[in-house]
Amino acid sequence: MARQAGAPSENGDGMPPSSGDPAITPERRGESLQKTSIFSAIADKQLQALARACQVIRLAPGERLFEQNETGDAAYLILEGTIDIEVATETGPSIVAKVSAGELVGEIAAFSDRKRNAAVLSLTGAQLLRIGREAIFDLMQRDPSCAMNVIAELGGRLDRSNNSVAVMSQAAQALAKGSFEPDMLSALRHGADRYSHFADIFESMAKEITTKHLFQQEMSTAEVIQRSFLPKSISAGARAGQFEVAADMKPAKQVGGDFFDYFMVDDKTLGLAVGDVSGKGIPAAIFMSVTRTVLKTIARRGHPAGEVVAALNDLLAEDNSESMFVTLCYARLDLETGRLDYANAAHEEAYILRADGTPEQIGPEGPAVGLFEGMPYGDGERMLVPGDTVIFGTDGITEAFGQGGAMFGTERFTALMARLKGAAVKDTVGGIMADVLAFAEGVPQSDDITCLVTRYIGP
Repeated sequence: MARQAGAPSENGDGMPPSSGDPAITPERRGESLQKTSIFSAIADKQLQALARACQVIRLAPGERLFEQNETGDAAYLILEGTIDIEVATETGPSIVAKVSAGELVGEIAAFSDRKRNAAVLSLTGAQLLRIGREAIFDLMQRDPSCAMNVIAELGGRLDRSNNSVAVMSQAAQALAKGSFEPDMLSALRHGADRYSHFADIFESMAKEITTKHLFQQEMSTAEVIQRSFLPKSISAGARAGQFEVAADMKPAKQVGGDFFDYFMVDDKTLGLAVGDVSGKGIPAAIFMSVTRTVLKTIARRGHPAGEVVAALNDLLAEDNSESMFVTLCYARLDLETGRLDYANAAHEEAYILRADGTPEQIGPEGPAVGLFEGMPYGDGERMLVPGDTVIFGTDGITEAFGQGGAMFGTERFTALMARLKGAAVKDTVGGIMADVLAFAEGVPQSDDITCLVTRYIGP
């Protein structure tokens, strides 16, 4: 609460002040005044006259002495306790200085007609000596050297402020370069200055920034590692000319829960997989890595797609205390015959784009993987002819949001596939990703976007 001001108070509210300690006699007031740089050289007689004109007041814990932008007609010498200087900003009030016993506050408004440039309060309580403007001006008339002391004090305060700013500027530059050390703030922390508390504030900020920077570095490393797991090429030997494959993934965060994979199951069978783990970020990325690794390991045993997905489900569900799950489509393409057998676990964005531009959805035909053991997954089958294309995506495509809240949707996805018929697989992937991102321009990406495209050329 605002201070109930003294004998007529500075802001003219006329409320009575809190009484100061009666033991603080005029002699003790004079001694306190003499210890300040402004009043130290004043003759004893004049100093005692000033001391008698001053009033001792007490601030209770949390009480405010005056507010920013108030008209002031007094300075205050702190006798006991600590005073906090608070400045209002666009984002709220901020404590910019802490002032302790023996220092003055409010002197600028007392020596001029300027309004208070800050609010003053005491979080712990304080006792102060109120020095009215009339008493100060009367003293200056009697002893002009007092005015010079005022100028010298304000100049010294500016120097100390500049030194504090210089220390913090050097520390900020070091922090930007990654070479900050807490010892850089020693001069500020131990300077017994009203700005010394900024050392603790700056160090706390530096720790927070450093922690976030290290986390960002770790996330960047995780992103590199995750992308290194994704295939970039495939060694198909003599079958290399019988198909084309390309894929891309754009996580909503640095790491994501989507994955794609393509690999040779045996010397004539191509394995294809796309998955979408529940959630995003690091937990989803970890679950994704486990899913992809286990799937690939089981798949290379050569079992039908349904058996592969069923075995994967049982392993993931066995110790899945977080109840994470993954929708996925795993398919095997016989490069000799064009037979595609597949198992679709609740994954909707799986299509065959026929050579004539007709999209055919395959699945979903089973539940998401990782929730319940013993779930059955059947084998679907389609026959491909040369020129047919398999297109697997994730719901980051169909559920991408555009301006106004509209979704990209299945119809737009299938229409886009039809327009891209006959394009090289890399161009198909690039076209799908570009169209989705253009649709969502200006709207933050809410989910990972993944696309895998394979064209069957034939034996």
